[in-house]
Amino acid sequence: MNDITTMRLLPGAANQRCSSVRRMSSTGNHMSLKAQLDACRHAFEASTAPGIVAALHGSVAELVQTGLVRQAVKAGEMAPLFRLRSDTGDFVALSEALSRGPVVVTFFRGGWCPFCRLELQALAQARPEIEGLGATLIGLSPLPDADSSSSFLILTDPGCRIAVRYRIAFTVVRQFRPAYLALGYPEPSEKGPDRWVLRCRPPTSSTATGS
Repeated sequence: MNDITTMRLLPGAANQRCSSVRRMSSTGNHMSLKAQLDACRHAFEASTAPGIVAALHGSVAELVQTGLVRQAVKAGEMAPLFRLRSDTGDFVALSEALSRGPVVVTFFRGGWCPFCRLELQALAQARPEIEGLGATLIGLSPLPDADSSSSFLILTDPGCRIAVRYRIAFTVVRQFRPAYLALGYPEPSEKGPDRWVLRCRPPTSSTATGS
């Protein structure tokens, strides 16, 4: 792991490696989100230092052993309420959004994660359909200004405290932290133990509904 402690990819490099991922199949049909994520993973691994890739695989294997995904808030459970600040400085409460109808909540790691960005783009494309059904789409990210280009509301969840309540947060094990540092996370300005808390990314879009 020592060979990657001094590495640090250029800002946005991980995203650039997935920027060429096609959203259309060879037959002209739109690729599913899973297909895009798989293509992004292959492109990323093919052009990233083996030490970083191996460390990230180790981090995922460690997370799988914890059974975290199985413990996450599931359909039929009451969604934990929250009141968080948006990028405009206003506070948004889940209870207020629920008073207007169903809410879809998605958790976004930040702009440094190319897989999260693909997921965010897919949700943005689905937003008209979601809103057509009378629901509101809200994103949560531990980083302020996680994606200012997003077409839907993203709230700041400092230290993934709400993600913890949804039972989808984990602390990056110390031995794998150099790999995340090389990817650009956490940002140098972040301090304190919470900076190593992330939300897991299940195999499909990480969403929860509340009522």
